[in-house]
Amino acid sequence: MSGDWSATPERSGDGVLRDGVGSSREARGASPRSAGGPTPARVHGTPAPEYGEYAPDGWVNPVLVEQERRQAADEARSRREQAAREAAEAAARRRRPSRGPSPDTDGGAAPGPVTLRSRYGASPFDCTMTVVLLALGLWSAIGTLDVGATASRLRQVIEQQYTPLADPSALTGVSVVTAVVTVVLFALTAWWSIVRLRQRRWTFWVPLVGGAVASLVTAVLFLVAVMNDPAFSTWMMQRVGG
Repeated sequence: MSGDWSATPERSGDGVLRDGVGSSREARGASPRSAGGPTPARVHGTPAPEYGEYAPDGWVNPVLVEQERRQAADEARSRREQAAREAAEAAARRRRPSRGPSPDTDGGAAPGPVTLRSRYGASPFDCTMTVVLLALGLWSAIGTLDVGATASRLRQVIEQQYTPLADPSALTGVSVVTAVVTVVLFALTAWWSIVRLRQRRWTFWVPLVGGAVASLVTAVLFLVAVMNDPAFSTWMMQRVGG
């Protein structure tokens, strides 16, 4: 084959070109690669094949290259998004309070019943009861600060049910001591209750214990003061001896 002959049909005029030996072949116009045709734009590197030509060695289809590049970029972006989702889920699991075995580590078992959590205390009930008991303790501690009224009420009870006291002023001094002790015990109880509430631990029993200790200390102090009164001691000896 010589010149610009090709098996690809391209007709001009009658479309038949006869050679010197009488054979007929179909002709096409001058190839753009020939000297007579314009030079088309080529990709960098090996020239792209033209219509009717085989691709030369080393030629790569730029369309396929672009498709492979986009596919690789999509896969990389998908892997990054998957890694970001897994990191976010792991962080959420770490922040979530543990309530028994997780379905991921227990073979996919269904989680157990979730206990209602409170921001303070072991439960909303515990927090409410603690606050109520602390309020009652505060009211009681404030009441003990009126030492005169406390001593007067106790004196009236003793003299009405038992016998007149020889030295009622001793009750006033005991009232001062019990007021100081009650205020200190309430402050310690309130501080301990707040610490346990912030730790979400059962706390309602702390004010109960604090109130019981304050009542016991107050009763012991007043009992010692009354038993040391001469008139009350004589009355007690008469009652026991009779």
